[in-house]
Amino acid sequence: MNEFTPELKKRVATGVLGGLFLLAVLIYGNWIAIFFLITLMSIAMLYEYTGIVLTMPDKVEKRYILLTLGWFVSILDMVVSQGDIPLLALVFVILFGYFLLTANRCFNGELIIHFRELALSLFGIVYLVLIPAYFYKIYQSANGREWSILFLLIVFTGDTAAYFAGKRFGKTKLYEAISPKKTVEGAVGGLLCGAFVALIFKGFFFKALSWSAAFEVSILVGVISQIGDLCESLFKRAFGTKDSGSVLPGHGGVLDRFDGVVFSLPVMYACVRLFGN
Repeated sequence: MNEFTPELKKRVATGVLGGLFLLAVLIYGNWIAIFFLITLMSIAMLYEYTGIVLTMPDKVEKRYILLTLGWFVSILDMVVSQGDIPLLALVFVILFGYFLLTANRCFNGELIIHFRELALSLFGIVYLVLIPAYFYKIYQSANGREWSILFLLIVFTGDTAAYFAGKRFGKTKLYEAISPKKTVEGAVGGLLCGAFVALIFKGFFFKALSWSAAFEVSILVGVISQIGDLCESLFKRAFGTKDSGSVLPGHGGVLDRFDGVVFSLPVMYACVRLFGN
């Protein structure tokens, strides 16, 4: 394996400090801290997303309309039980109405771009606001703190292990057309390490969870997390960008770091409902 480069040192340091911060919030925080943390991360990811997908002259106005709507949806999703579908319908109506009112600004064939940005805006709210809210639902469930920590351990350990296993053993490309650096060996290493950490955590801190359930959850979440990483690579490749931002040294943007987290949250929520007490 290559020796630690300055960029790799930044990546490791950011990952460790960020992981310790999230762990401290989960252990010592309450539901208010969790809600604000999730909402801030959603808004940060939405900010980066809109910077990539919005290109028309009114992109700044559209960006802040979406950020405001993101806050609004996050708050409603917290107070309205089982309100995902009504919220999605409400977002659809609000966004369609706004894009209708601003359609008179479009000239020289720009209307198709305007409508495409409507679709991308709706997608962004679902992807980066409604789905991340599942973390709050996981936290609020029975043994929610343990489930939340287990989830982050699986995703972050798997991601880190996949990176180093790929560096050391990687030979077979996983999906070269979308992410040239990812390998099958790295993916397998990430899954195995995620499962190992999940079983260790279950043994010491999560007695209510069975051994088989801990293993099954680690594999399900680990696989979907890696698919989420590839999906974000597809998104960035489609829009011709390398990173969604630069706020996290060694990782890029918030969306770059939490793509696997977001994608695997609904699966983790389903596991909580299936294996929880």
